[in-house]
Amino acid sequence: MEIGVQTKGIYPERNAKQALQMIRNAGFTNIDFNIDAFLLNTDVYAGRINSFFDQDIEELKRYFHPMKECMKQYGICASQMHAPYPVMIQGREEQNRFMMEQVIPKSLAIASYLEIEWVVVHPIKLQYNAGIQKEREENMKFFQTLIPLLEKYHVKICLENLYESVGQRIAEGVCANPADAIAYIDKLNELAGKQLFGLCLDSGHLQLTHQDSYRYIQLLGNRIKLLHLHENDGIADQHQMPYSFGNGKRMGQNWKQFIMALKEIEFDGTLSFETYPCMNSFPDTMADKVLKTIYEIGEYWKTQIIGK
Repeated sequence: MEIGVQTKGIYPERNAKQALQMIRNAGFTNIDFNIDAFLLNTDVYAGRINSFFDQDIEELKRYFHPMKECMKQYGICASQMHAPYPVMIQGREEQNRFMMEQVIPKSLAIASYLEIEWVVVHPIKLQYNAGIQKEREENMKFFQTLIPLLEKYHVKICLENLYESVGQRIAEGVCANPADAIAYIDKLNELAGKQLFGLCLDSGHLQLTHQDSYRYIQLLGNRIKLLHLHENDGIADQHQMPYSFGNGKRMGQNWKQFIMALKEIEFDGTLSFETYPCMNSFPDTMADKVLKTIYEIGEYWKTQIIGK
């Protein structure tokens, strides 16, 4: 079992060598590669699509070649890549086509180039505007179109349990309900004829949608391939380090039952932290120490899960 951290907030703010040296010095041997840092979700929502993914695949490979070489140099692997999102916003047909036909396919190609097995692709969120049936239809149609690319590039996709902001309230999004997540993953794998889809379990999103983490993990079982580990106050998606909001008896995630559930389903993947807002809220001179603290939380959990 490895311990990982996302690159967002570290790279490309630093070059590949500086970023991976910083990550490795903290103890991590694994990363969640945030290609979504090159097309931010805030920009996608605002309709500000930059030219980064206008580059062809060979140009993108050349851009990320230093990252590939530095990963080898520092003995770091990537358990996952996070693709840009959202892939669909109602009423933006041209933008949606670009996301679905250029951004996501090129992200899969770069994942293959960097030898990353799993790519996190956020499902399409439509249920509060167009109804849940329309949402399911669009998601199934979209993910099915990616199956040939998954086979071509020898990569796989994880859907993520999401929340939605509706008015001034947080509501369940796609895969927030465990039955919904199971239905998507099992049907997509059935259509693919092989195991090409899984779930990336986001601990903070479990909190926001008031899901019992132990029950959710038990129900999903080995469909859980990836983790996004972080914590919030139950009100906003703050991406703080675990234990920031108490021990689970108050506002924080119940990490004891979360880790117990991972142990019981025999999860053997990477303990991957999605905590860049936490690290970046500290002064730059403290960033190394904050990363080290996050790593040590992972080490503690690792001993709880595998006993060594």
